[in-house]
Amino acid sequence: MFGDVEKAIGQQIQSNILFFDPPYTVTAVVRDPPPNTNLSFDVILYSDLLNTYAEMPEEVQWTAFNMQLYVKFHPQTDIGEIAKQLRDITSRLETNTGIELQILPVSDVRHKLNADVPFTLNFIRLFILAGILLLFSALFNFLNMHLGIFRQRIRELRQRMVHGATNRQLIVQMIFELAGSLIISLILACSFIVLTRPLFSGLLNITMGMSNLIHLFVVCGTGVVTLILLIGLIPFWRLIRLTMRHLSKRKITGQPALRRMAVTLQLAVSVVFIVAALVVMMQIRFVNCKDLGFDHHNIIQLSGLLPVMERDVRTVLIHELEAIPQIENVTATTYFEPQHSANIYELFNEVEWPGKLLYEKHAFHVLHTDDRFADTYGLKVLIGKWWNEGEQKKIVLNEEAVRIMGLTEPVGAIIRMSAVSDNANMQEYEVVGVVNDFHTLSLRSRIQPTILTQSPSPAYNRYDLDNVLYIRIIPGQEREAIRRITAIIPSIDATMADVRLTPLDELYDSLNRSEQAGLKLFSVLATVCLLISLFGIYAVATAATQRRRKEIAIRKVVGAEVGDIIHMFFREYTLQVILACVVALPFAYYAMHRWLQGYAYRTNIPWWLLTGVITAVIAIVLLTVLGQTLKAANSNPADTVKGV
Repeated sequence: MFGDVEKAIGQQIQSNILFFDPPYTVTAVVRDPPPNTNLSFDVILYSDLLNTYAEMPEEVQWTAFNMQLYVKFHPQTDIGEIAKQLRDITSRLETNTGIELQILPVSDVRHKLNADVPFTLNFIRLFILAGILLLFSALFNFLNMHLGIFRQRIRELRQRMVHGATNRQLIVQMIFELAGSLIISLILACSFIVLTRPLFSGLLNITMGMSNLIHLFVVCGTGVVTLILLIGLIPFWRLIRLTMRHLSKRKITGQPALRRMAVTLQLAVSVVFIVAALVVMMQIRFVNCKDLGFDHHNIIQLSGLLPVMERDVRTVLIHELEAIPQIENVTATTYFEPQHSANIYELFNEVEWPGKLLYEKHAFHVLHTDDRFADTYGLKVLIGKWWNEGEQKKIVLNEEAVRIMGLTEPVGAIIRMSAVSDNANMQEYEVVGVVNDFHTLSLRSRIQPTILTQSPSPAYNRYDLDNVLYIRIIPGQEREAIRRITAIIPSIDATMADVRLTPLDELYDSLNRSEQAGLKLFSVLATVCLLISLFGIYAVATAATQRRRKEIAIRKVVGAEVGDIIHMFFREYTLQVILACVVALPFAYYAMHRWLQGYAYRTNIPWWLLTGVITAVIAIVLLTVLGQTLKAANSNPADTVKGV
């Protein structure tokens, strides 16, 4: 605005929104906050709202929620005790007892209040847990492969012992060879992290300093390498003892229990991720296919209008929009857009209706709109009619509101509730119609009892409503309509330079960002973990067929067919998959069932999904070991015995 920090001091700034205030004087310039701040701002203005509220009657003060209050406590303050006292203060004061006060540390605001963002704190914890499980699966595979390689080198190790090598020297040799592979892996991992840093920085909307990232990588990499080397000492020591034994004392049959457990664990983790990905996919499909109670296609939201826009400008805007051939309807609303929870300014619990009991207390979603809302949204009027333009004190209820009120004949009933401009005074409204239930919120919340009403202003007409316009477009004409709207807006008024045009479908899709991110996460983890498991199973199958080649030869000599040999191996791996599923499926079902409870409207986890996962994993595992099994079953017994 001024080109230089020093030049800004003392400058006068007039706000177009707060035009009733005198010009503001710039008294200070502060450093730009980081992108991941919990208190984002461009300008800090002096406000006298606290003193303004203090002049209101106490019962009115408890209904004023249009600002946030920040409190800095003394370091020795017992925050928990203060939170406990605040929670029921309204009940003790017997004022607006339906309100519960809570306090929240500023550091938690990003992850607790913004529950609709993809990467909440719980989501990050889940990501870390999944990464640890994946790391352990890779760890077991990594050690299994190295142990398999060293077992094939038992003859070499025995020769080194004959030439004077000690047990310590052999273990150190194996540790160094293992460390070499780990260093190569770390170099590849570091390169991958550096290359993908910009992608994740943009996805998480945070600044990732290279020095901090490298420091974190060094700490994590050192910990992983140390863990692997320490774990590797035990099997290496056992391998050295096995090498020192006489050939006749070695076990040459049976799969080692440790390797069997490792592969079973990998498969179990894979099954958990596969079930999670499938359940998330089913819920997303359910959300996308759920009937919202209105036609949300071909509707565009026009937002960013200034609340203080002059009435004639708003009138010209709506008239110009209605003149566009591609537009069917235009409706105006206040504080209404797709979101996870209702705006607090639209929730009213001071509502009275015929037959209401004294102890009944319900929160009603009061939506202020105009006479075109039902036509624009395609709502179905079940009883009565929608009000006409200019009709005062007329309201329309949805089915849930009628059910809550228990009205057998809702049309004509008189409802008393407070007006927006005066929460202390109750006013009477006549019910003129009932519309079908429709989702004003995401499927995480139940359909609320909704009261649709006009602005309480006596001079109301449809051009007085602000904040948001919804425009229904003729199907197939969206691009042309957006082009025309974009072209006419600058010519109407300069204050509309920041208006935004967003298809309503995109707004509802944005409510599922967390689910879409979760689906991508679980899909990638399921694929990677399953591949790691299959590599491990392939290695185990290769080692098993090599170790049991004499057993296979003897079976074939005594009359076993190729199918019998294949069936023997398939039975072992099938039982292993079933054991992994027995461990994983209950955990996966419980975890995803708990996750689905976060939705008021959700899909079920069908039995065939779990059965299908078991069948698919068994088929994939058997296909993985099929080649090695066929090779072992078709081998010539004479060559095997001759080799022995």
